[in-house]
Amino acid sequence: MRSKPLVVAAVLAGSLVLKAQTRPNDLKPMLEQEIQPVSVVAYQLSQYLTARIPKLPSPSSAEQWTSEQKRWRAHILKDIAFHGWPRAWVDAEPKFEDLGVFETGHGYRWHKLRFEIVPGFNSTAILYEPEHLAGRAPAIINVNGHDPLGNAAEYKQKRAINFAKRGIVVLNLEWMGCGELHQPENAHDFGVHLDLVGANELGLFFLAMRRGVDYLATLPQVDPARLGVTGLSGGGWQTIVLSALDERIKVAVEVAGFGSLESNLTHPVDTDEIEEDPTDFDAGFDYTILTALRAPRPTLLIHNAEDTCCFRADLVKPYIYTNI
Repeated sequence: MRSKPLVVAAVLAGSLVLKAQTRPNDLKPMLEQEIQPVSVVAYQLSQYLTARIPKLPSPSSAEQWTSEQKRWRAHILKDIAFHGWPRAWVDAEPKFEDLGVFETGHGYRWHKLRFEIVPGFNSTAILYEPEHLAGRAPAIINVNGHDPLGNAAEYKQKRAINFAKRGIVVLNLEWMGCGELHQPENAHDFGVHLDLVGANELGLFFLAMRRGVDYLATLPQVDPARLGVTGLSGGGWQTIVLSALDERIKVAVEVAGFGSLESNLTHPVDTDEIEEDPTDFDAGFDYTILTALRAPRPTLLIHNAEDTCCFRADLVKPYIYTNI
């Protein structure tokens, strides 16, 4: 027979567990007590991560860096971006449907397009082209950030029209969660759900923009040796990622779209989007390496001092430009 103290202890323990499970607010006063200030935790975590930021490689020759570039691209694409994605989807030919041409009479025309990112998920795009083309023309992927209007944003249309009037073919890609894809189910934060099923969310974002390069390279009016990409904010992020990992992009003009790990740790509000910090993306390398992967192709980084959004020049320039 059990002794009375043990029986009483067992009853009390069971009562406490039951109470904690059925009345969680009983624990709230205890959990609200601060053990260590949040600022101290943030500082210590920042110091821990900063010490582990990989250093930019220092190749001894151009040949050595070319070899390193190939290794980095293969690693980022195969082991990270396309981890968990079917090769048939990754290697699929571009599937674009032209929904009609609209003549403007102002030196350019535009086509409304629909295309497949992956089976079962379509997006839209607008192709702007000069009214009169002589031979093959250069082409630009025109990507944009987290603007709910997407391709309907006036400044994005004006940018594309300006290029077209200068003799350049332009492809405005819609982005998940924006424009015609501006539905709650397409919110970027749902990218983490892909991780739960073993597919890196970066693969979806990368395919969404790489499909545009695949398409432009097939157009008879486009010179595939003269392809560029530009965009701001989230479009700037797309610009550096796409142009660093796809060697077909000869010219890249990125506007306020990314920073190094070091600046992101000191100013974390810059990286509050899931696609900018995908799983394993920072394991073993930094955004500075993506910038370096552009060499020797022409690259323009634009970050101003008074940007109301993010990635201000004084914060990011030392790590993505000066130190490189």
